[in-house]
Amino acid sequence: MSEQEKGLPMQLCLQVVNEDCQPLDGLEVEVWHCNTEGAYSGDTSASDDRRRFTSGFCTGNNVTAQQAKWFRGGQITDKDGRVNFQTCFPGWYSGRAIHIHFRVRNKNRDEIVSQFCFEDAFAEMVCTQLPDYKNRGAQNTPLSGGRDSVYRSNYQDFLFDLIKNSDGSLLAYKTIVIAHTLNAE
Repeated sequence: MSEQEKGLPMQLCLQVVNEDCQPLDGLEVEVWHCNTEGAYSGDTSASDDRRRFTSGFCTGNNVTAQQAKWFRGGQITDKDGRVNFQTCFPGWYSGRAIHIHFRVRNKNRDEIVSQFCFEDAFAEMVCTQLPDYKNRGAQNTPLSGGRDSVYRSNYQDFLFDLIKNSDGSLLAYKTIVIAHTLNAE
């Protein structure tokens, strides 16, 4: 997913289950996030979100970013309801805590569109100590204090679980619960 963009290597693992914790297979999971500089790629031609994406604002009108597909991807859940993405830890942009968007679709119908985030202390460590992030420094809108325009002070359920691997990479994982019966077609 990184398409040669720099950053802390990260395995993003998501599992989709129903309210009885039973895995849901065959669902499309799409994820997207910004790069270490806080810009999104602008080529959303493969995304279901392409009509709602504000390319100029999200890419900073950078021509290279507008034509790129970095940090965007989609997969179909397996029999265990899982998808795994090879990506990098995101950067930040003004007004938002570091986050990753996701969408779960069933037969071209949205089941959920939301986003997950990272603990402030971990995000600060990445942004102030790792070379690919240091030039921008700590995010200007941490989760604490409720200043993030999406999470406010209700972010606890949206925090990724994290494991730092011995090779320096990161594992970020979360379970997504679809709390209603999916309609069969």
